[in-house]
Amino acid sequence: MTTAPLALRRALHAEWIKLWSVRSAWLALASAAALGVGLGVADTLSTARSWDTLTAPDRASFDAVGSAFTGLTFGQLAFGVLGVLVATGDYATGSVIPTLTAVPRRGVVYAAKATVVAATTLVCGQLLAFGLFLLGQEVLAARHLDVGLADPGVLRAVTGAGLCLAVIAVVGFGLGALTRHPAAAVAALIGVVFLAYGVARALEGWSYLPSRLLLSNAGDVVAQVHAVAAKPRLPSLRLAYLDLAGYVTIALGLGAWRARRDA
Repeated sequence: MTTAPLALRRALHAEWIKLWSVRSAWLALASAAALGVGLGVADTLSTARSWDTLTAPDRASFDAVGSAFTGLTFGQLAFGVLGVLVATGDYATGSVIPTLTAVPRRGVVYAAKATVVAATTLVCGQLLAFGLFLLGQEVLAARHLDVGLADPGVLRAVTGAGLCLAVIAVVGFGLGALTRHPAAAVAALIGVVFLAYGVARALEGWSYLPSRLLLSNAGDVVAQVHAVAAKPRLPSLRLAYLDLAGYVTIALGLGAWRARRDA
């Protein structure tokens, strides 16, 4: 009889091979990199060129780190789609039967998939975030607006940007595990990441709490250096990290519930 740790190791190995054997994983990560670099460099260049014409408040609020991450607003969707595809791939292709034949414990399979998604996107997210940071500082250096990793808050913001990408990937995975349909999961992901923003803004006349709990706003706070949380609709840095942890917990919990229900 196969022990749980051995079954998990085998499942992790299988899911790792499965992830990198499909073209969609490479395309998702390449799309995130292309959007991040293209839009991030374009926005940073635009700011550097127009620096002399910016107002004093605009200069004071400029974030040399956050400007390089402009493209991640859309690149993060590619990470989320990657999580969705990992969760729904077996059901879309019919390979769920041989997967569960090899590892009958659905909980082990689910844990292996979640671990592979989280670990892969965390590493890739950090690599992308640090790469974008370095590119952005190269652009800003011409106007002496660049900052270094040793400056206060910079390293935290860069790693925070990479962390947000992994969080969105895990949220996408949880939604995919819950729905088991790629289109439904991607639609739900878009709602959580983008459409919820409009709903929360509409409620600000009554309360700023919904805005402070948004995944997108939490990501903005942890990926910037300046005190953007001074805006009432944005969470504090501590609350932003709690928001990210909450989204991960809820998404993985919903996916696990679906897996247990079918066990």
